[in-house]
Amino acid sequence: MEERDKLKVHIEFGETKADFEGDVNQVFEAIVRFLTSVYPNLKILQNIIYTPDLAALTRKMAGLIEITPEGPILVSPSNLPARNAACIVLLGAHVGNKLGKLPNRSLSSLALAKITGKARKTISNELPKLMSEGLVERTPEGEYQLTFLGIRKTEDILAELRQ
Repeated sequence: MEERDKLKVHIEFGETKADFEGDVNQVFEAIVRFLTSVYPNLKILQNIIYTPDLAALTRKMAGLIEITPEGPILVSPSNLPARNAACIVLLGAHVGNKLGKLPNRSLSSLALAKITGKARKTISNELPKLMSEGLVERTPEGEYQLTFLGIRKTEDILAELRQ
């Protein structure tokens, strides 16, 4: 790892001080361990609050979806049901946005149809079902994005695909 690739963080919490250095993932994990040791209630909160782990999501998505500046690309769309393909593509948009690679975490039904390789009518029929299940929400601009429940359920879809 080159010097420019290292993240350096200094934390002071009351009288406790700590310095962390390494790649982003190592530093993040070290900071979480530090904070949970200094503030034990944080560990309790971690056990009951769902916060999508971007590093874990990217590992789970590897080989199924790729993120490009133009948007997500579904690597093997043909054998996936439309609902699963739509969720995986929306997860790709979410992760791409969180990583600063995409401007939005939402996609239009037309974009979803193109990326998934499914007919637009098929995608348009699935989206209301996904919305009624609380997995997807429509933005004010008329696009679609995953909810936190949708992100969690898409993690389950990815796990099933890996089996």
